Amino acid sequence: MKFLNLITLFSAAILLINSATLHAEDTSALATVPVTVYEQIDSAKTQVPSTQTPSTQTISRNNDSSSNKPIKYDELNVLFIPGLMSNASVWSELSHELGSYYKGQYRSHFAQVAGFADNKVYPNNRLSKITAALVSYIENNNLNNVIVVGHSMGGHIAYQLALALPERVSKVVSVDGLPFITPIFTRSNKVTAAQAEPYAMSVKSQYANMNQEQLSAYTRQGIHVQTTSELNQAKVLSMASSSHPETVGQIMADLMTSDLRSAITSSNTPILFLGASGGFSDNDSKEMVKQLYTEQFANAKQAKVVMNTQSRHFIMYDDLPWLLQQTTQFIGKE
Repeated sequence: MKFLNLITLFSAAILLINSATLHAEDTSALATVPVTVYEQIDSAKTQVPSTQTPSTQTISRNNDSSSNKPIKYDELNVLFIPGLMSNASVWSELSHELGSYYKGQYRSHFAQVAGFADNKVYPNNRLSKITAALVSYIENNNLNNVIVVGHSMGGHIAYQLALALPERVSKVVSVDGLPFITPIFTRSNKVTAAQAEPYAMSVKSQYANMNQEQLSAYTRQGIHVQTTSELNQAKVLSMASSSHPETVGQIMADLMTSDLRSAITSSNTPILFLGASGGFSDNDSKEMVKQLYTEQFANAKQAKVVMNTQSRHFIMYDDLPWLLQQTTQFIGKE
């Protein structure tokens, strides 16, 4: 198995990085938390907050005094988690549409991951630290009926939150985020996390040592598989251009060695996985991806897999109406 070659090719096609390295001695530019969550009361009327992550708190509320109201137990809480090298702005339009759909019963929570896009870098940020911080956020704010909507890496974290807080997380919507990412590289679900370990460490090292020219080349080589329009491609490139490569490499390595396929089979939390195969031009490749994705949920009876054969990785950019329809149908409405 030419595992490393597959990783290199996938890195060029998928991992969009174009970042200036943060000087380690510039501690004033560092974040003090791995992830910050912003809260909004009415997403039909408000915008996604500034993407710059405060370094002094894990919870940030809007200036509107209504944001200080106690959260009701029967209120719908949607936690949005972006993917690798993205910020909360990717959820702006979907959040707005969900806010209109659910009217007064909708409260949104936007996760901003340190080291991604224009968020400050948190030293040695890890997937486990991000997940633990989000678990604390949900528990400390006594949130119930939490719908976790995650993209790519965010989808993987959503599964972890459902496993950690089954009584609080009521549903998961994963937008092209798998329980185990490594089979994307190998094109086979037979690979294990243990087998992926040495290659994950190689990927981590690769990105930690990237220079600006290499990062820029990766960005431009892979942009076509991320989203369709030039406008949205520019958005993705903008976020990638200010991401921290060492953070990206570390969290990518964490993802490559985190296999949740077995764990989610014991979960009773309903899961909606929305896969994208529009980045592939031929039907055989689309079918291969569909099978690869479906196999990961084969023993998870509470999971539903729906593929979008036209959208690319950022489904929220390529087909918002379809994403909204799938999400609201899955969440339901009283």
